[in-house]
Amino acid sequence: MKSQKEESTRKNMKLFFIITGIGLGHTMREAAIIKEIKSQQPTTEIVIAGYKNSYRYFKGKYPVIKIHGHKFPEGSFSVSRVKSLIMNLPYPFCAQLDKAKLVKLIQEYGPDRIIVDIQPVGIEAARACNVKSIAIYNLDINEWQEFNKTLSKVNRIQSNIIFSFVKKAYSLADKVIIPTIHKPKSYGRYSLINPILRLMPYELPSEKELMKKLQLTRKPILVMLGGSKFGFKIADKIVKLAKGFDEHFIFFGYKELNEKNITSFRFKENFLEYLKTAKACILLSGHTALSEVVVYKKPALVFPFRNYVEHYINVSSLRSYIIPRYINSNIEEEQLSEYIKELLDKAPELEKALQKLKFPVNGAKEAAEIILR
Repeated sequence: MKSQKEESTRKNMKLFFIITGIGLGHTMREAAIIKEIKSQQPTTEIVIAGYKNSYRYFKGKYPVIKIHGHKFPEGSFSVSRVKSLIMNLPYPFCAQLDKAKLVKLIQEYGPDRIIVDIQPVGIEAARACNVKSIAIYNLDINEWQEFNKTLSKVNRIQSNIIFSFVKKAYSLADKVIIPTIHKPKSYGRYSLINPILRLMPYELPSEKELMKKLQLTRKPILVMLGGSKFGFKIADKIVKLAKGFDEHFIFFGYKELNEKNITSFRFKENFLEYLKTAKACILLSGHTALSEVVVYKKPALVFPFRNYVEHYINVSSLRSYIIPRYINSNIEEEQLSEYIKELLDKAPELEKALQKLKFPVNGAKEAAEIILR
């Protein structure tokens, strides 16, 4: 049995999360884990460091400090290597400022664990303060090495740079958590767990109840393009095209809109309720968004970014369950319309394949248990 002192220490654990602010997927992933941690151990103290999306989302919910982080070009569906390099030229200097800021906060706050979602400077700060760290990212090193062999020479160079960046973070962390759609397993410091979601489908009311609650008369097509510049350009085109389809389109991360067969929200906390009622989805190929549509077993048209290795890997492991199409923001509306028709035509076939996938446990629960113990 645990002593009273041990129980008291566990109940009052202090955790420090350091989260990338690029996209919203990493933020939602950590939000799901934090929710589960608070469910298992309500007295756990949480402090967060982030920037952009992670800073904005958690501000007002938990104590949050702002760091610089690295930058990501948001102009198109093709990632410019040159632009990425130029944008991040100041990063080595900013990283040192971030590390100094994080070290100071760690020393003042005294966390029991530091959880880092692809922000390696957090791992370095944890080691500088001799505090246990846990790295969370959705790329398995072994799978990545195999995938690298299929890339072109130019993409392999980019991949190797990112690979070394992630591998270093993994090697410095005391524990590594990797959410995956493949069978969970553990080896050494690595734990591959089920996809991390805020809520599993079975935790929500039935589709019929949700449609009544959300005032939906038919199953919608959800369009989730991230709220970025490139996402807005494609969303604008889909809004025009939607009027020619006998379907109800619901957009997330787009300007507020309510027309004949189009509804749009900038953000919805209850997004997963809409997802459970969906007929199909159109989205970018971020890991969290893909995890949600796969676990909820929704046919999806997916737009990966060209020259972005993470998206290549995300898509490669899901080709049997999604329709990936590489586009740019100047895509002709006629071509985009054909892709939407293809999604609707293939939806029953994709749904049949998705039904074979089993996810008995929410990865958020698995991650929380690893962190707390």
